[in-house]
Amino acid sequence: MLVRNLDFLSIPKEFSKVEVEIHDKQSISLVYIENKGYSLVLKDDNKIDSVFLLKTDILPNNVNDHHDREDFINIIKMLLDKIYSVADIKEYEKQHQEHVFLRLMDMLTDGDAVDVITEENSDIYSDIEKGFMKLEIDILENKINALNSSLSDMSSNLQNTVNEIEENTWGNKIRKTINQQ
Repeated sequence: MLVRNLDFLSIPKEFSKVEVEIHDKQSISLVYIENKGYSLVLKDDNKIDSVFLLKTDILPNNVNDHHDREDFINIIKMLLDKIYSVADIKEYEKQHQEHVFLRLMDMLTDGDAVDVITEENSDIYSDIEKGFMKLEIDILENKINALNSSLSDMSSNLQNTVNEIEENTWGNKIRKTINQQ
């Protein structure tokens, strides 16, 4: 009998969402999924343009000196660059990615304008839920592939070592035979 506990796939039934308008009806939403990570959603006139899942243990109230912080900010920068690439806006009017990151996290921490989204009241809930399940499965597959690759390398190295030992053994036997005659 095979038994598998899929608790690692379970997702909380409520997410916290905050949103910051960036430029001309374009906004970035940050959805916090407790014990899983975040989702960054780029919206254009309330239509979803892009959704990113970030599996991280950064907490909204503790974002300083975390190893995932820079990657998180780089994804926000990518979204901002996408918004600003089609906008005719002066450079000094553009929002900085780190400020957007800190503002979103502060909004989550302070409870300012936090929306609670569930499967019943949000279209994006099921996309995020399915996305995190797929992400967990992909992570497991990557670990399995890395393990298989390591085993293959180790097996190949072991076979090469065995071949070298056999060659040395046969070479030594032939030399001894030739030297004795």
